[in-house]
Amino acid sequence: MLPDTVIDNRYKIIKSLGGGGMANVYLAYDKFLNRHVTFKMMRLDMKDDTNLAKRFKREAIAATELVHDNIVQVYDTGEYEGTQYLVMEYVEGMDLKTFITDNFPIPYQQVVDIMTQILSAVQAAHAADIIHRDLKPQNILINDAGQVKITDFGIAVAKSLQNMTQTNTVIGSVHYLSPEQTRGGMASTKSDIYALGVMLYEMLTKQVPYEGDTPVAVAMKHATEDMPSVRDFDPRIPQALENVILKATAKRPQDRYSNAAAMSDDLSTALSPRRSDEERFAPMSETTDETRIIPMAQIQDQLKTGVSSDKSLPDDAPEEPSIKDAIIEHGKKGYAVKSIAKMVDRTPSYVRQVLKENGIKFRKAPKWPWAILGVVILGTLVVMFLNYQSSKLVVPDVTNLTQDSATNKLQKAGLTVGSVSSTTSTTVDKGNVVRTSPKSGSEAKKGDTINLIISSGRAKVRFGDYVGSDYAMTAAQLRAQGYTVNKQDSASDDVAEGKIMSQSVDADGKVDPTSTTVVFTVSTGAAKVTVPDFTNKATQQQVQDWASQHDIVVNFNTQYDGTTKKDYVISQSIRGGSNITKDMVLLVTISRGPQTDSSSSSSVSSSSSSSDASKSSSSSASSSDSSHKN
Repeated sequence: MLPDTVIDNRYKIIKSLGGGGMANVYLAYDKFLNRHVTFKMMRLDMKDDTNLAKRFKREAIAATELVHDNIVQVYDTGEYEGTQYLVMEYVEGMDLKTFITDNFPIPYQQVVDIMTQILSAVQAAHAADIIHRDLKPQNILINDAGQVKITDFGIAVAKSLQNMTQTNTVIGSVHYLSPEQTRGGMASTKSDIYALGVMLYEMLTKQVPYEGDTPVAVAMKHATEDMPSVRDFDPRIPQALENVILKATAKRPQDRYSNAAAMSDDLSTALSPRRSDEERFAPMSETTDETRIIPMAQIQDQLKTGVSSDKSLPDDAPEEPSIKDAIIEHGKKGYAVKSIAKMVDRTPSYVRQVLKENGIKFRKAPKWPWAILGVVILGTLVVMFLNYQSSKLVVPDVTNLTQDSATNKLQKAGLTVGSVSSTTSTTVDKGNVVRTSPKSGSEAKKGDTINLIISSGRAKVRFGDYVGSDYAMTAAQLRAQGYTVNKQDSASDDVAEGKIMSQSVDADGKVDPTSTTVVFTVSTGAAKVTVPDFTNKATQQQVQDWASQHDIVVNFNTQYDGTTKKDYVISQSIRGGSNITKDMVLLVTISRGPQTDSSSSSSVSSSSSSSDASKSSSSSASSSDSSHKN
């Protein structure tokens, strides 16, 4: 789509931001609300797929209901020249993929903070029965204030319908597909959790766990191979932090976290010293049914020599004579077992076995040096622990405090205030603290730097001029953006029914959609007046008075009538109880009383004029009936 193209008289395309598997992405300007937006349009080669288009639209509508600080808001959906489009919040910053590349290695606490925001958003989506299905770093945006925003909730389902082997569609996502998805199974909340585990792996290692020549090869590894250890990449990574990855990426969905909130709770303590001795996570379902106890010495020998010391092996199992002879020779010379083991590159248990089999007594290393070393190590650990305990702090909760109050509280706790950034917030007042980094409740040491994120208030936008617009369509769009919309009816001779006549909010006013109520005055069309039943009840003067009061045009004619009193209404062109508008004419016939002989000649002599009047009256009545019908 070319720059300056205007969609639906509202969205002006500024430039292309790239493309994905099924949508082209543009930076656009919303002329109604005076703000930049992200405009996503389905690729032209997919617009004829009606099922895909329906899914796209249905999921987009569902995504408009997701309102969360860490989810890119979907503002609007529509169709342009037969192609579906989405209008979304524009986030200035970068995606998580770029962030990892530019900032690696990322401090562990920052990794936890980023993942905590992602998990909060995913939990909110899952609570609304919306599964993302395509979570990956490219769909995670980080703005300039460090706030995380997940995007593409609206197209994830539609995208998942495409075949995995299609070029440029799932190739970028296959690195995050759960085992059940690679087998053709349905995606679930557990599939999203698996993808989150892979992203956590990538943030800690700058690489994905599985690579392959083809997407199918990568998918097969997800289904069959164990998750590689991040501690093999960096042994300094705490085991508890790796365990979060291992549990999130367990092969069977039932072995993973029950939900995103549970994963977030586990992650929040992963850096705690209390979990420093945690064992490596292993799902119960991945262990064999048969339990076999193997002596540790046998495992060590087999790892070292490649030969098992299992007595079930044949006695004539091959052995390298030179190694055995060397062990015997060194043993006869009185070398200690551990010294011999080092010289022949074998385990001490293997050396002892050879010496025993050949009747050679071996010397055990004295234990007292180890005892002294143990005491020294224990003493050092105690001193280190006491020093650590004396300097250990917990980051206090300063949420909703002013910047000055938060600074004082942190300083009193022995912490240093670092950078101060801002972000919009729907829950925290302007100028108050939204959160800290590291977050409150985290463990810290005296003097550690704590960064503050301050609320800049709710995001405010220009309201816009809606006078003359269709009320039903305008109200639906504004309510989707968070506005409260009320209606006030008013008759109008000049404005068509259903059109907005005026609005209570200034068009150029900057407002927060989620806390703004607008009242639209809407035309009900021309004013309508109920016509009374004048027949035999009102005189000509009374009818004229009523017509003047309501600004209604009335034409009168007269005729002799022996049953109706003189000057009273005989009939009316519009039935009593009906409604009439100002552009209609009411024709009323007035009684001249009964006809007498004296009036006959007058009647005859004036027959010509009466005839003309009758014709005029008839013409007026016809016009009045026509107006009433219209």
